[in-house]
Amino acid sequence: DDAPQALVEGAYDYARKHKDHEIILVGIETDIRRILGRFDHKPKNISIEHASEVIGMGEKMDALKEKPNDSMNVCSKLVKVGKADAMVLCGNTGCSVAAAQLHLRRIPGVKRAGILTPLPNTNGLTWVCDCGANAVGKPEHLAQFAQMSSIFVKHYADNPAPRTGVLSIGSEDSKGDELTKETLALLKNIDLNLVGNIEGNHIFDDSVDVVVCDGFTGNVVLKATEGVAKLISGILKEELHGSPLTLLGGLFAKKAFKRLRERTHWSLVGGCLLLGVDGITIIGHGRSDRVAVASAMKQAARCIETNIMDHLRKEFAGLS
Repeated sequence: DDAPQALVEGAYDYARKHKDHEIILVGIETDIRRILGRFDHKPKNISIEHASEVIGMGEKMDALKEKPNDSMNVCSKLVKVGKADAMVLCGNTGCSVAAAQLHLRRIPGVKRAGILTPLPNTNGLTWVCDCGANAVGKPEHLAQFAQMSSIFVKHYADNPAPRTGVLSIGSEDSKGDELTKETLALLKNIDLNLVGNIEGNHIFDDSVDVVVCDGFTGNVVLKATEGVAKLISGILKEELHGSPLTLLGGLFAKKAFKRLRERTHWSLVGGCLLLGVDGITIIGHGRSDRVAVASAMKQAARCIETNIMDHLRKEFAGLS
């Protein structure tokens, strides 16, 4: 929504903090140079790859063929040929997902790619897949999401045995629709640390590390979580400014509020891995600001540093 300014500013912030990482800004070169020119110093680890076309937030996937020189297509090609190790896309989600799959393809054996989203819990993060790459899903797709997510969390979060659950309307095996029931049955025959069915509240209470669901449900969970977080923040600010006494108390609790934001605000997570695509692709929020962009780049770097793609290719090949 705030491109290219938010992207350039976030990349600038990241580049200054990580001088040993090479940042490639992909887009209309004159616009990128104009924004970089506002800074007193341009980091030496930033370069520009010109992409002459732009796909808008409301365009359909046909735009990828109609505009082959847009930034999503160009980014995907850079990763495909090895000129980049990862890409961060904060534009049209449907086109971002399609561009990654069109150029990078999926990991051999993977039937569907899913958006893997970290959500806060009482002791860290719960990883939910799929959060919007596929409107509908099949049991075998969700079972693969569970396998891949478990491999990811094992290496990315240094968790040797991620607890895995299926999002349903009750914890009993008999609860849920045919999709959840069949998915759970498949997972019982796979070597995972399976918790079983879990309900929505369990995502946030540290009773599970990995949650699988169809993309429609996952996207509703994601957007509802963001909405509740914004509501609580708004109510809290309103109440703190209600009287001089509460305002004074808020000043004393300022550090606690800062830590709360660090643990829960989506901009400090930055983005979501497109799990299953054969190349590191971080899908950022359409309304990402410079903080969110820098956070998404940090997540991409973590994926590179932990060799996440090598682990996924190797371990998934042995499971499929």
